Amino acid sequence: MKNNDLRQSRIKGALKVYKVLYDTDKLVVILQFPAALLRAIRPYIVLFATAYILDGFLKGHTYENLLYIALGAVLLGFAVDLLEGYIDKIHQVRNDVCISRIYMTKEEKNMTLDYQLLESPVVNNIKARIARDNRWSSGFWTASFFLKELLDSFFGFIVGTAVIITFFQSNDISGGIIFLAILLVFAGITSIIYSKVLQAKLTEHLNTENPKYDTKYQFYFIYGSAISNILKTARIYNVKKLLSGYLEEDERRQDDFCKVHTRYTGASGFVGALTSGISTVSSYLFIVARAVAGAISVSDVVQYAGTIYNMVNSFYRLSAAITNLVWQTERIQGMLEFMEIENILHKGTLPVEKRRDNQYAIEFHDVSFKYPGSDDYSLRNFSIKLNIGQKLAIVGMNGSGKTTMIKLLCRLYDPSEGMITLNGIDIKKYDYAEYISIFSVVFQDFKMFSFKLSENIACSTEIDSMRMAKVIDMVGLSERTEKMQSGFDTYLYNDFDKGVEISGGEAQKIALARALYKNAPFIVLDEPTAALDPIAEFEIYSKFNEIVGDKTAIYISHRLSSCRFCDDIAVFHEGELIQRGNHDTLLSDRDGKYFELWNAQAQYYNDKAV
Repeated sequence: MKNNDLRQSRIKGALKVYKVLYDTDKLVVILQFPAALLRAIRPYIVLFATAYILDGFLKGHTYENLLYIALGAVLLGFAVDLLEGYIDKIHQVRNDVCISRIYMTKEEKNMTLDYQLLESPVVNNIKARIARDNRWSSGFWTASFFLKELLDSFFGFIVGTAVIITFFQSNDISGGIIFLAILLVFAGITSIIYSKVLQAKLTEHLNTENPKYDTKYQFYFIYGSAISNILKTARIYNVKKLLSGYLEEDERRQDDFCKVHTRYTGASGFVGALTSGISTVSSYLFIVARAVAGAISVSDVVQYAGTIYNMVNSFYRLSAAITNLVWQTERIQGMLEFMEIENILHKGTLPVEKRRDNQYAIEFHDVSFKYPGSDDYSLRNFSIKLNIGQKLAIVGMNGSGKTTMIKLLCRLYDPSEGMITLNGIDIKKYDYAEYISIFSVVFQDFKMFSFKLSENIACSTEIDSMRMAKVIDMVGLSERTEKMQSGFDTYLYNDFDKGVEISGGEAQKIALARALYKNAPFIVLDEPTAALDPIAEFEIYSKFNEIVGDKTAIYISHRLSSCRFCDDIAVFHEGELIQRGNHDTLLSDRDGKYFELWNAQAQYYNDKAV
């Protein structure tokens, strides 16, 4: 019962793979059928023509008549080849485009999947399986290839069976059916040896690999080679010992795989050759024996010995193709699982009111939050109202819940308990895309793309040059941009074109310019000046109000001295809001957390702390 369920599950999995291909481009699947049928017919043109010409010689037909037969066979073969080649070329092009679309759809899924799902262990495990399963010659290209193998073998067997049955019916050959049955049983046994023993062992070996180990390998040794920070760290701290440990382990695993692969593929090749050889010898011995007995003509020897061989060999290849197809499609199931993951965040339908005066008010109502899979609260019983046009600074130690609050504000996660409202309405009720459009955020771990400077800031290929120049000037990047070879159109880094390397401080300014360019009513800055030098930081702070304008701003920083320009300061500790007020008010409370943090930092700048 268990084996039947497993077999049914694998068949369903294979059908799902080809349904994806069919739904993406029907012709990618449909064109395989006529092409396979033409390939199955092609060898019989030669067999039948050769047999007819040989029989004609023996019966004394004229050379002219035989020449016409040969010419007709050549033309027919040429027509079949031409048509099959035409169909196959169309299929190749459509197949490549189709599969590229499938993988593009997967990447689009990455972009649209809820952020909390992308961070979940379950989804990360699926993605690790995808990386592992695609490492050893798998994927939709391989699945498409094995469909071709399956159809070639299937039509080869069907055409061969039809020809040989017609032959046995028209020629009363004793033992023909029994002989054919014996050959098919033999081919069936060898195919079972191939699928149940050899291929099963190879599949078992591949599936015992740890998918998360492969993820580490691919990151450090494939993608990591292009990341300069990793290379610099590797040299300074002699990380070679750490990375070489992974490399040596991977080399050991690859060597082990090669040994197993060589052993079982070599054995499967031997089984296939043995099946082909025995089928060929048996077919000719049987047919020749019937010819010697006078049951069939000499020309029939050529025609039907080859037919029996083709039929039996197609039967063996059909069994092997089914095994390979199921094996390959099984290794695509991780990707199909990923594609079928449903978003869990509630997506509302209410439009967000477009206001030129930026009159948007956000309020947290007794919000508590646990990250998925965690028993600990990252934020507990948190309530705060962000007043319109307010400049709020959030401070606290690492892990106090500051960044978690921003993730909840931007609906990267939903609260475990409590509610967040925009203008008095639960944010879950708003259209998700419209809601997040009102935020510009500079996260701690912001990323730059290896695209043009202007594209990094606008996050688009359509650029408003005047707005671009304005925000670049506001963050203090004008002078640097003027020195770049192509100005705004200069590429960052050298991955796609000759570009420029930027410092951490310059990257932070670009991230800030990106937030300003979006021109959203809420601007959230998570450690926006951590990589800036003191002068650049002072320049940003001195014109902070000019930069932010009438927007509601939330500013997160570990540097308490940089929070003094804000109207309001919220102090977080262990997931709770414990203090709130302006700098002077908070500093006057000598028992408060703010005073403790301020005093701890002040001692590095003054001989005597407060």
